Amino acid sequence: MYRIVLIILLCLSGSVWAQTSNSDLSELLENNRNVEGEFRQVTYNEGGEQVQVSEGVFLLAAPNRFVWDTISPFPQRIISDGQFVTIWDVDLEQATQKPFAGTVGNSPAALLGDSADNVLSHYSVTQISDDKYRLQPLETDDLFNTLTLSFAKGIIDAMSIKDVLGQTTVIEFSNVDAHEGVSDENFKVELPETVDLIVEQ
Repeated sequence: MYRIVLIILLCLSGSVWAQTSNSDLSELLENNRNVEGEFRQVTYNEGGEQVQVSEGVFLLAAPNRFVWDTISPFPQRIISDGQFVTIWDVDLEQATQKPFAGTVGNSPAALLGDSADNVLSHYSVTQISDDKYRLQPLETDDLFNTLTLSFAKGIIDAMSIKDVLGQTTVIEFSNVDAHEGVSDENFKVELPETVDLIVEQ
C-alpha cells in the first residue's frame, strides 16, 4: 500500500513540476520575442568533432518576424515578415521562400519568434536547472531529437540542438538587448534581379 501511495505521489509531483516548467519557460520565451543581438553557431558531428562555425547578428520582433544574418564564413540572410520566411544565400545568388508555419522547429529564429503557446505545443518540456530547459518533439518526423534552451537573468543565452543524424549545433547569444518595437522595413525582402528565387508552398 505504501509503495502504491508513493508512486501516486511521485506521479503527481512530476505532473506539477512539468506544469511549472512549461509555465516558467513560456514566460521566458514570451519575454524574448522582441530582442536583438549577436550569435555564434558551432556544429559538431556525431563523433563530437567540430565541422562548422558561423557568426552573425539577429533581430526578433513579435509577431513571428525576424532577421537572422550570418556574416561569416559565408553571408546568408534568413528573414521572416510573419507570413513567409526567405532564406537567401548571398554569394550563391539563390533564395528560397516558404510559409512561416512550415519553419517552426526547423530554425532557431523561427522557434524564438513564434508564440510560446504554439512552440511548446510541439514539445515535451523538462526543466534541467533554474535557467535551462530540454525540449523533446512530440512528432516523430521532427528534424530534432532534443533542443536545450538556456537563459541568463531572463535573457536567452544559448541553444543546443541535437538532430536526427546525431549532429549537435550549439548557438551562443551575446550582447542581447530588448527593444520596444522596430520598423516593418527591417523585415521586407528586396532581392536583386540576379537572385534565383524558389517559392515553396
